Amino acid sequence: MDDGGAAALRVGVVHVDRRGVIREANDWFAEWVGTTPAQLIGRPIDELLVHSRDDLLPAESGAGPWMMLDAATLDRAVMVTRQREVDHEVLVISEASARWQALTDLRLRYSLADRTRTRLQLVMDSAIALSSATTEERLAEILADTSARAYRAEESTVYLHQPDGTTAVAAGQNPLNDTIDPEALIALVNTPRQVRKVVGESEAEDLIPGLGAAMSKAGVHSLVAAPLHHEEIDFGAFVSWFHHDRTFDDEAAPLAEALANQAAQALATLRLQTRLAHAATHDEVTGLPNRRLLEAELGDIIGTSACAAIFIDLDGFKSVNDRLGHQAGDRMLRDAGLRILSAVRADDLVARYGGDEFVLACRVTDPAVAREIAGRILDELRGDPEHPAAAPPLRASIGVAVAPEGSRLLAEQLIRRADLAMYRAKSSGGDRIVLAEE
Repeated sequence: MDDGGAAALRVGVVHVDRRGVIREANDWFAEWVGTTPAQLIGRPIDELLVHSRDDLLPAESGAGPWMMLDAATLDRAVMVTRQREVDHEVLVISEASARWQALTDLRLRYSLADRTRTRLQLVMDSAIALSSATTEERLAEILADTSARAYRAEESTVYLHQPDGTTAVAAGQNPLNDTIDPEALIALVNTPRQVRKVVGESEAEDLIPGLGAAMSKAGVHSLVAAPLHHEEIDFGAFVSWFHHDRTFDDEAAPLAEALANQAAQALATLRLQTRLAHAATHDEVTGLPNRRLLEAELGDIIGTSACAAIFIDLDGFKSVNDRLGHQAGDRMLRDAGLRILSAVRADDLVARYGGDEFVLACRVTDPAVAREIAGRILDELRGDPEHPAAAPPLRASIGVAVAPEGSRLLAEQLIRRADLAMYRAKSSGGDRIVLAEE
């Protein structure tokens, strides 16, 4: 082969023996690798060029051409063809760095486009799944699973603020095992209300003291976290954890924002539905079940077991309302409700029936049990005569009606019997208990 012609064409020509050791090389190739032809002789070609993992042709596939990379930097490329001779091979090498970079960029764009399509489908699927969740627990499970799949994370954790002011893991696994306060993780994203991508122990330690050490101990290399925030309400956050080396592309943050926004909107809807459902079955002033819920619950009890309706009407409530106003009256109703609750059993249902009337639905073994419960209620309402300032005395008229097991009475009929007994108690001066007539 005429190496002079090769030089004119600006290509490299390298002769290697059957073991891949260089026997001869021209000036172009020596210059390309940064040495002289003489210094190349005796060196394995594999020390200088390596096959690209993304090459379309495998290394052993015929004469080529192959895309090969500068073994020293992997950021320069050449195209190599191979010609077999009797006792050696001739490699013809041409510069291909620009082509390699263009192919690399194209692959990245195709890969990003493919990931974008996959993530878009994931976001659409998660929107449907999140909107179908009927409980916060189920919603958190869907978010944990979706975020883990979206990022191919080993674990995802969903932290939610609880009604009592605490924060709990609502779904997923927490690899840090509570060595870091969940509130600190939530504040990391909720305070600035933005997605955080954390790579490495040092970066984590700069954000939250102790986080880097906790991640290192748990084998976590990086994380991505997003706030669950909707219309000024902070619900919590989700965190995806990676036990492998992980870098984040430009779509990582928008994807987390999309998932978090969907989940937060679904959480807001669930909590609104919960409030509306509670308001439909509970009294606004006392927080107790209302008449509708009482009649439904009592209707389920009647006939299946002996039960009682205990009707309680506060004596003198109208005068308190007239003299001191509705706010004082509401405070009296709330106080009365709490005292009644403290006097009954855990399974008994106390409801505000309307106005200054309360009704208790309970299972009983015989009328004496109902009479005993009514007595405890009356004593609790009367308060402690020795400390009237701590618990001002309340008076009430109480009527008790009992339905035996197998009774065919309707809930409203049993309540009506207790109501009539209460009127008999009130007409007799109040502050007493009267049993309904059979």
